[in-house]
Amino acid sequence: MTDGRLLTHPAAARERFRELMVAREGEAWLSEAALVIAQEEYPGIDVATYCGVLGEWGAVVRDRTEGSHDLDRFVSEINRLLFDEEGFHAEDGYWDPRNTYLNEVLDRHGGLGIALSIVYIEVCRSAGFTSTGVALPGLTLVRLSGPWGEVLIDPQDEGRVLTRGECEEILHRLYGGGVSLREHHLRSFSDREILGRLLSHIKAIRLAEGDFEAAVAAIDRILILDERDPWELRERGLLRVRLHDYEAAVEDLEQYLRSAPYAEDARKIRDEIATLRSWLHLQ
Repeated sequence: MTDGRLLTHPAAARERFRELMVAREGEAWLSEAALVIAQEEYPGIDVATYCGVLGEWGAVVRDRTEGSHDLDRFVSEINRLLFDEEGFHAEDGYWDPRNTYLNEVLDRHGGLGIALSIVYIEVCRSAGFTSTGVALPGLTLVRLSGPWGEVLIDPQDEGRVLTRGECEEILHRLYGGGVSLREHHLRSFSDREILGRLLSHIKAIRLAEGDFEAAVAAIDRILILDERDPWELRERGLLRVRLHDYEAAVEDLEQYLRSAPYAEDARKIRDEIATLRSWLHLQ
């Protein structure tokens, strides 16, 4: 969904992301923010067009369920539209960035669970339902709720409704019994937390590729979500050392120490800062 003519500069996309983070969350906020994240990688995408498609799908579901208070029907109609008619499906390529960027997921109708969850949440909201993310370890689910009750849905499994027991089974399968289901695993995630998980995955992909500049760009946006996150400050600082951006690295690492003065690696980081300052003095 590009017009082949108008490109968005990465700095403009970054500024728009920052604006969204200070704006009040509202209609299409989550999908717009996810698409603006993708816009730094795909400067030709039309964010409004993609958001419009999600809104249209929501309108279809709303029309099909008008006047109904049957929970099963709500879920059935959403799943029929997304998985039967539109053919959305889970992709196995964990390290393929196309499975994370929302524009690619909407174009290809396939992706990882975090991206499919964003699609599902936004269609639910456009249809007039209350919907949030639920982040189990290693898996992002969707909570659909209303006066008729609530359910947990797995968009990676064509919208299957999960019981608590089935969530426990999933964790057992993923971690071999090493992680037990706790109440906090089933809490609703804020949209900002969903975006943080999305960006963390993008960061991991770029680090695996050795693309440190792109990894720093992902951390930049994580820190827009939470500018005081000490571990992201530390990681960005160390990546900037590898990119020979020593002044910025010192700034990040010093801020890390201010945020986490008793960190186990505090002495090591202080030594790193001293070395960097020596380099800067010699330049």
